[in-house]
Amino acid sequence: MDLTRHCELCDNQKTDLKIGTTCGLTDRKPQFNKTCATIKLTDKFENKLKSVNIEYENFKRKKTLTYIYFAVFLIIGIAVIVGGYLLGKYALDSGVISTVPIIIMGVGLAPLGMAFGTLNKHRQDIGAAKYKIDRIDQVLNEYRIEYDINIMFGKEIHGSQEVYADLKTKGLR
Repeated sequence: MDLTRHCELCDNQKTDLKIGTTCGLTDRKPQFNKTCATIKLTDKFENKLKSVNIEYENFKRKKTLTYIYFAVFLIIGIAVIVGGYLLGKYALDSGVISTVPIIIMGVGLAPLGMAFGTLNKHRQDIGAAKYKIDRIDQVLNEYRIEYDINIMFGKEIHGSQEVYADLKTKGLR
């Protein structure tokens, strides 16, 4: 395990662009076997834990909306492509050869790209947020620290979301 993961949660962490992460108590790189005896998990730890869990819950909340966007853009894209095909078939049956139906079908690919792009972005975002939580949980398992977080989302005012997080920890030194 990367020892700096422990330091990222500790209030004693010092960062330097040349050296990287060092301990504020020893002014050296992290040097411990499995756990750090001098780790101080207070404000920085709580803020990081809350922010990562809020980010993950926010992505989970947007799951339904993402699937609705996916379905709407998928239907629009398929409808435009089918409409272009039917227009081309009608024009061909009438004895007219035209590139307009091909252009219409090409335009129908844009909503399909938007549909799958939205879905892929959501999956990547939720995967990245889950990865951050898992990294923190691995460190906390080493110290036998358990936590329970209750997150409530309030009103959204002018693009800013009110979020309330109640964090309870067990086993914190």
